[in-house]
Formats: sequence, structure tokens, C-alpha cells
Amino acid sequence: MLQNINNAKPGDLIEVSGMVHNVRVTKWGGFIILRKSCGLLQTVVGDQSKFFNEQGEQITMSDLCREMAVTITGKVNEANIKDPAAFNKTIEVAVDKVEVLSRPTTAEVVDMNALKFGDEETLLRYKFDNRQVTLRNPRDMAILKVQSTIAKAFADFLTENGFTQIFTPKIVSEGAEGGANVFRMDYFGKQVYLAQSPQFYKQIGVGVYERVFEVAPAYRAEKHATSRHLNEYISLDVEMGFIKGQEDVMNLETELLRFIIERVSTVCKHEVELLGATNLPVIPASVPTWKLSEVHEILFNEHLTEDHRGEDDLAPEEERAICKYALDKFGSDFVFVTHFPSEHRAFYAMDDPQDPSLTLSFDLLMRGLEITSGGQRMHSEEAYREKMLRRGMNPDLFKFYLDTFKNGMPPHGGFAIGLERITACFLNIANVKEASMFPRDINRVAP
Repeated sequence: MLQNINNAKPGDLIEVSGMVHNVRVTKWGGFIILRKSCGLLQTVVGDQSKFFNEQGEQITMSDLCREMAVTITGKVNEANIKDPAAFNKTIEVAVDKVEVLSRPTTAEVVDMNALKFGDEETLLRYKFDNRQVTLRNPRDMAILKVQSTIAKAFADFLTENGFTQIFTPKIVSEGAEGGANVFRMDYFGKQVYLAQSPQFYKQIGVGVYERVFEVAPAYRAEKHATSRHLNEYISLDVEMGFIKGQEDVMNLETELLRFIIERVSTVCKHEVELLGATNLPVIPASVPTWKLSEVHEILFNEHLTEDHRGEDDLAPEEERAICKYALDKFGSDFVFVTHFPSEHRAFYAMDDPQDPSLTLSFDLLMRGLEITSGGQRMHSEEAYREKMLRRGMNPDLFKFYLDTFKNGMPPHGGFAIGLERITACFLNIANVKEASMFPRDINRVAP
């Protein structure tokens, strides 16, 4: 008897286990909608269908309820199913037998499909407060399935291109970015921090493997309560050696994103359709690239926003406006913005030899949101010490890091992508928290 519903075809006898998503009783029998990891499966109950409880005693269809764990045996038939959450709309299972494996202990099982609230904010709050259950909603399942595919495609592409995956500490003695947005914690009587980034360690990794990547949590103690921010997120980090300039890093990311988009479009057709996100991002052969000062000037001249010329970063409305401009003019959902001011970038960013007040660094914007920061790093111990002292930093606190460069390092650079942000952008989700399995922000540390 066939066990895998993904390989089923009409006429097959199958045994399939899952959670009861819904039960619909009719005069002639009814339907049991079974929830699997791949989506919903429609099963049809007839006169000959039999039902058994956990003790093997015969029961009736009316004894079934949502969120029971069951095993169903039956015959696969052709079908024409309209429900967008159904994974395979061309087959259904004619039920021969249903065996109950376990049942919920509450009579008020959460039914996400029936929830109605006066506003989106209240709905999201309820969903996040009850995330351990509301994740079972097909839409939320689809979001995280796409996210899983993005992360796997990220790792697959880099592995195929000579990168080694590394695993770095998240309890550190100093924050990679510095500043106040670090979480401090007591560690056996010592003050330590939760890692903002694996930056130091992935640079060290370049001296070992030349090309490295990591998929791991990062922590930012930023007091933002917006739809764009998380205090714990998954960072997709890349660092590569022997580069000729930051353009090598940008070109790699462009090819990586092209690979990810293709993977999502082929592997996640069902999820993309269910979420109504069939307009996956467009990445042209050459991504539009402007210096920060040029973006300010373009938007001022186009009258797309107020005058931000001379500012050291992009305002949120500028990020949205330049992305719209790039899409309208160049058909691109992506924009590279380069040459940010040195004093407002991390100390490890390489200053531009042509203008040391600027850095060889970039942000990648996608559909109005920054998803990446990256650039070329310094690779000389002397350059690090000079810049640290100029910024009032104590090089002695970074001895292990500086010893890396004392012992020789190649020219290198890299970038980091926020997994939740890129998932939200791919799927046109307004709140990045929906792309987190258990979001952490300034108001939420549970469930």
C-alpha cells in the first residue's frame, strides 16, 4: 500500500497520516480535510467508510473533530478541487478506514480559518499570542515553507560555488557593530553580549577557507516597534576572500538571488499561489546601482520625496521611492546603494581610496525595504588600529580579531541578508513578523 501522498495517482491504495483540518458532514457521507506538511488533502467519506478510536473501538464520523491525529486508508480518485490550500487539486482519497491516533483535550480548538477581527493589528496580535497553534493555518505554513526553501537555496548555491558553512558563537565579549544596540547579559560574573552579527568570525573564516557562509540567529537591541523590525532574526551571512572590489561581492549576491528566485518559483508553486504572491521579484542581468548621494539627488530631481540630500542614510520613504523608480525605469525589484559615509558605517568597512570620507559598502533594497548590508572589509592590522583609535575604540578589547590580520589576510568582503525580511519581500507581506516562526520584538518573548 502506498505511503507517500506526493507520489499518488488515481487507482492507488494509500495509507496517509495527518491532522484533521476540517470535517464536513453531508447526507450521503462527507469530507475529512487532512492537513499534511505539504498542504491540505481532501478525503471523501461514503457509506462503507469505517471509523475507530484510539482503543480500536468503532465510532462514527460525528465523533471526529478538528486537530485529531488520524491515519486514513483508502483509494485515490481523480478530482477537481477548488480550495487553494489543497496541495494537489487533481486527486482525493475515497475513505475506507479512519483510525484516531490522538485527540485535542479542549472542546474549543482554535480555527484560524474562522477567526474574524475588526482590524489587522488585532488579528496579528492574536496570531502571535497563540503562535504554537495558529502556525497550523495553511497560509502561515506556506510562508514558512517558502522561507525554508530560501534558506536551503542560499546554502545550496554557496556550497556549489566553493563556500564552506561555518557555525559561530552567539555569546561574545564585544559587539561586532559597537554602539548601544547590543543585548548585555551576565555570564558567570562577566558582562558579555548576544552577537549582533558573526562578522568577526566569518572574517576569520576567510583566512581558513577563503569562502564561508552561515545561517544563524542575530540579535539587535533596537527599540523599534514597527512592521519592519525584529530583535532576533535569522541572518544569512556570506564572506569571501581574494576579491578585487566590492563589485565582486555584489555580483555574487546578484547571482545568488537569481538562484533563490528560480528555486522558489519551482519548488514552492503551491505556496506562492496560495499566498497570492505569483509576482515573484524580478532581477535583471544588471541590478541598478547608485551611490547614496546619487539616490538623494535622483529622488530630489524626480520630486518623489522631500529633500534628503546630505543625509548619511536612506529614509524609509526614500527606500520605497528609489525602488519604485528602479522598477519603472529598469524593470528591477532590486537596487544597490553604495558609498555610505565612513563615520556611519561599522569600523571594519573599507574606506574608499578615492574619497576616504566614504566606504566601499552597499545596501541592497528590494521592493522598498533594505534586505542586505555588505561591502569590502579592511584587511590590514594597521588600518584597523588607526581607525579604531580615531573612533575612540580600544584595540586591546579586540585582540583576537586583530591577531587575525596580524597573521595575514587576503582582500575580502561579504554581506548579510535578513531571512525574515527577504521572505516578506518575496511574498509581499506587510509585517516582517509574519515571516518569523516565533517573532521576538520589544513587546514579545513568548511563546
